Amino acid sequence: MKLIVPYIHEQHEQESRLVHLAEFLGIDSVVLPLACSADPAAFLNEAVPGDCTCIALNPDVMKEWLGCDHLSASLVKLLSSRFQHLFVYGLRPSTFHDAFVAALSNGKLDAVRSLNDRNYCYEMSGTDKSVCGAFSGISFGPVNTSNDSILSIGGECKDIEVLISINRDPFMAYSSLGSAIIWFVASRDVVDLQANIGSAPLAEYFSSFVPLAMALRYAAGEDGWRPNKNYACVVIDDPLLRKNYGFLNFDSLLKLCRQHNFHATIAFIPHNFARNSAKITRMFRDNPERLSICFHGNDHTNAELATTDRDQIERMVAIARDRIKRHQHISGLACDNVMVFPQGKFSTEAMSVLKANNFDAAVNTTPHPYNAFTQLTIAEVAQPAVTRYEQFPLFLRRSAREIRQQDVAFNLFFGRPILIGEHHDRFKEPQPLLQLVDTINTMAPEIKWCSIGAAVSQSVLMRKECANTYHVRAYSGRVQISSEAQTQRKHVVHWGTAFKDDEVEGVEVDGVRCDAEHGRTVPTNVSLTVPPGTSRTCTLIHRKSKVLVGEFNWRWTARAFFRRRLSEFRDNYLSKSEFALSTAKGFQRRFLRV
Repeated sequence: MKLIVPYIHEQHEQESRLVHLAEFLGIDSVVLPLACSADPAAFLNEAVPGDCTCIALNPDVMKEWLGCDHLSASLVKLLSSRFQHLFVYGLRPSTFHDAFVAALSNGKLDAVRSLNDRNYCYEMSGTDKSVCGAFSGISFGPVNTSNDSILSIGGECKDIEVLISINRDPFMAYSSLGSAIIWFVASRDVVDLQANIGSAPLAEYFSSFVPLAMALRYAAGEDGWRPNKNYACVVIDDPLLRKNYGFLNFDSLLKLCRQHNFHATIAFIPHNFARNSAKITRMFRDNPERLSICFHGNDHTNAELATTDRDQIERMVAIARDRIKRHQHISGLACDNVMVFPQGKFSTEAMSVLKANNFDAAVNTTPHPYNAFTQLTIAEVAQPAVTRYEQFPLFLRRSAREIRQQDVAFNLFFGRPILIGEHHDRFKEPQPLLQLVDTINTMAPEIKWCSIGAAVSQSVLMRKECANTYHVRAYSGRVQISSEAQTQRKHVVHWGTAFKDDEVEGVEVDGVRCDAEHGRTVPTNVSLTVPPGTSRTCTLIHRKSKVLVGEFNWRWTARAFFRRRLSEFRDNYLSKSEFALSTAKGFQRRFLRV
């Protein structure tokens, strides 16, 4: 698919934003300057390259080009026969916009009307999941009255497919005209993907972003970026692997995982490597499809991975790796090569050290370093992982109480794994978590619940390059590519970040180092074939900077020891009493700041 974006005189903001949106979705686009012509249909037919099968139409651009208040029959005929898809965007209430949608819908739509009530919601069609995807059948709001309009259906026409409604009136719809599909989106603006999103949820940008993305992705099919599959995991911070920890009981957890169909990864503190129950670690080994562990800092001291002292981080990571290795020797339980940051605090230096030590990824609740608030762009957030910090993938998670139905849909649509972050106290009243799990399973029955390591390694975007060849955009340092196709496929895996020449040693496929291609010593992409029903693993190998060994001084070790025991006493006993818990937290903040 190749998209034509016409403009008159010069590209304006909307045209530029639409081109960026198409590129973000992996769709090739061509901007077309419109020249004055006595026969607009003939000009357009000759000016458009033969391989461009789709065109984006902004009524304001067309009005300025045509210099009149209507579309000629010859131009409508040319558009409906020359292109497979027409995307009508930038709609707002005006006489010409009314005539424009009427002409291209053959009278099925006859007006663009304004919205005055912000309390309305977006109501998604439940009958066309091929377009709406994970948004199918849900409703959420409020609408954006400064951007959104509604379309008026002419007469009792039933030939309009309404995908998104506002107060039962169409906001997004499509219809056929000749051999073309015409998409109408009653949004004034096109999203600026480079705009800073701050702390706002993606849902606030829905109307200027997702409807056009839905239509473009549907038209592109496999030629555009789309998730290979969707993945989810519940991540529970801190517990020792014993029968009970605070409100968490592992026998009950395993039953809930089975009853509600989810996977729980324990963010495991390496400090506790020799303090776990053999029965519980055996439970994890026997149920890898439901239970797993990953890294959770080292000692879990206050902001330990938020320091900017690289040597200190190097030593912490080395100690954590050694402890996890010893834990695996004791228990036989493997640990996912993923770091969940304690207290949600990290520094860019920590990201650099994790990358140099070949961690697969990091996971956090906030998308910016501690004490260094960063304004991420919409484009950075609307992809599986944030890669701004030292080109190391940061996957985001939230608690069950913070995740709404539309947040689930955004993650599923853009290929972000759904990572739910909780602590033991969630299991005092687990219903909000279980309701969210059930909602996810209802919205995406095909979703794969798995360990956090599997979730980040398989959360990739794919698009078809040519017959039986697919490009894979990787985010995690380790990428697993699986195929359920009936025939063998070729995959070209590439990491989209720009690494320094001395950062990367190479790429391994199924544990075997790939040879450099064309004399390059640092290949950051690799081609491989995946037979039907199998999977293969690609790993990006970074050069280690330096390895600092040895424990911290006795003062650090002692304070870390007491902090862990007091934290466990708080979780196991004081958490049952609000007064005792608040007193203990005050003591901890005052005397145990390490």
